Amino acid sequence: MRLIRANIESFGKLESFKVEFDTGVNVFNKENGAGKTTLSAFIRAMLYGFEYRVVNGIKDVARYQPWGSNGKFGGSLTVEKDGERYRIERFFGLTAKSEQKRIVKEATGTVVNWDKEPGEVLLGLTAESYDRSAYYPQEAVELASNDNLDARLANLVQNSADNYDKIQDKLRAYKKNLRYEKGVGGVIAELESKQRELDRKLYTVDANKRRSEYIDSRLAQIEQEREGLSRKAAEMQNEANELRGKLAQAQPAEEQRRSAAKYEELHERIARVPVEFEEDMARCDQLARQIDHLPKEHHGLNLPLLCTAGALVLIGIVMIILGAASLMNMVVGLVSGGVLAVVGVCVFVYVLYRYRAAGGKSDADERDMLLREFYKIAGKYVYVREDDLEGTRRALWETYAEYKGNLRAMDGLQHAQITRVDTSHLQQRLTESEDALKDISAQNERLVAEGSRLEAERAGLDLDSVSISDQLLDLSEQKQAAEYRYRVADTVSKLLEQAKENLSVSYLPKLCARMRELIRQVTGNDLQVELDRNFSVSLRENEQTKKIDEFSRGTREIALLCFRIALSELLYDGDIPLLVIDDAFVNFDEYNFRRATALLKSMKNTQVIYFTCHDRLGDLQ
Repeated sequence: MRLIRANIESFGKLESFKVEFDTGVNVFNKENGAGKTTLSAFIRAMLYGFEYRVVNGIKDVARYQPWGSNGKFGGSLTVEKDGERYRIERFFGLTAKSEQKRIVKEATGTVVNWDKEPGEVLLGLTAESYDRSAYYPQEAVELASNDNLDARLANLVQNSADNYDKIQDKLRAYKKNLRYEKGVGGVIAELESKQRELDRKLYTVDANKRRSEYIDSRLAQIEQEREGLSRKAAEMQNEANELRGKLAQAQPAEEQRRSAAKYEELHERIARVPVEFEEDMARCDQLARQIDHLPKEHHGLNLPLLCTAGALVLIGIVMIILGAASLMNMVVGLVSGGVLAVVGVCVFVYVLYRYRAAGGKSDADERDMLLREFYKIAGKYVYVREDDLEGTRRALWETYAEYKGNLRAMDGLQHAQITRVDTSHLQQRLTESEDALKDISAQNERLVAEGSRLEAERAGLDLDSVSISDQLLDLSEQKQAAEYRYRVADTVSKLLEQAKENLSVSYLPKLCARMRELIRQVTGNDLQVELDRNFSVSLRENEQTKKIDEFSRGTREIALLCFRIALSELLYDGDIPLLVIDDAFVNFDEYNFRRATALLKSMKNTQVIYFTCHDRLGDLQ
């Protein structure tokens, strides 16, 4: 694979940036801050995308968000592999879901759907393996192995990595269906989740049974406690009553002080009452009696009584005529008729007398006159409603009774004498008794509320455990079968891994020999190289073996360069497709720098992208 062109719409500080790549060595010699590292990051992002999780407090994608630009975040990278050109179009967001990716065959415009990242398909390397072989930044990535490198290197020995990967992929997929290697998921996890849920339900039922037993016990205890509180409340009430009696006898000073205060209060109330209240009350009482003796409704003469008088006179005359005519007993007729006639005349005279005595006025007029006078006087003491005589009389009498009561109370309080007696201890005991009674009442209310709540709770408890136990037994059998299948698949996978492990170590001698050869080519020194399968490098110099970390930085970087080239040659069977080097030779002396650049230039079938901010280019110029 080789890079053809990059078209950046907006990426970090680069905006509307285009660049073409040649075969062989491509040198980008720009000053610091020109965007060299940004361009190398863009190439990696096009091949492998971004890591969206937060690392060290920042997302990787946030490092290359456009600087003050509203353009789309991303661009395209055109690559060539096996004579076919592909355009990788990729635009990023702040989350993986917001990322847009499309791969197009340039010759036909056909969209290609790859189930892996473009770099994995084109280079055969994962992002981690790319960082450890094809990409060489200023801050060198650690030397370390990973599954992707192991599989590819083992393939050099056994020529079966594709079959191995396919089998392992199927085994991993099968195992993942049963149980996820990371996180929680799969059939077993679902069964375990159901088991836990049923276990929780069964535990809840058992707890409900224990709770029900506790509630029964507690309700009985509450009843006993309430009986005890009832007895205690009776005792405290008797004690409080006794203390109140003692205080009533032993607190004359307090009583008399209260009496004096009461006297002053009553005096103020009486002072606000007009002095003629007694006379006005007597007059209102007289007016009320007069009103009561008057008919509520009467129009002019008393016509009913006047008609009665006429009827009596008429009957009397008729009886006299009948007696005189001997149509009835003469004596009875004459006497009875005479009496009735006399009575009728008297009544008639009385009605006329009353009418003339009233000056020709009706009883209704007299009642209105009396009511107006009554309301006028009563209005000085109470609120008057002129259509409510009884209400006004009742309010007036209540006011008068209060007034008289205040007078009597003042008379009784006038001679009260203050006697100084210390009753604080009795008052304290009474307060304590009253507080204890309140506390007992509160305790009783709490017990009643608790009892009601417990009874309601007991009614809602689920106590059925039989069906849950049956479901648990069925789930246990399903889980055992799934775990057996998982163990079989895991055993097969481990056996395959072990077989690959046994074959993988055979590539280390070849890698060590090539790395030694490259170090000699760059430095002119013949250093023995020791390398384990975890890529831990040691160098032997003057018959003394040391870890690479103990050498100078320049030696470490030369060894790292040689390791990466040797590793890449081994991965690609001699033809390295791509090396991206971001000013990684700054610590090389002039001699090593020239030999290193000569090494890069000698790699005829490798496309080298070399970024630097220095004028020295060695054999690359």
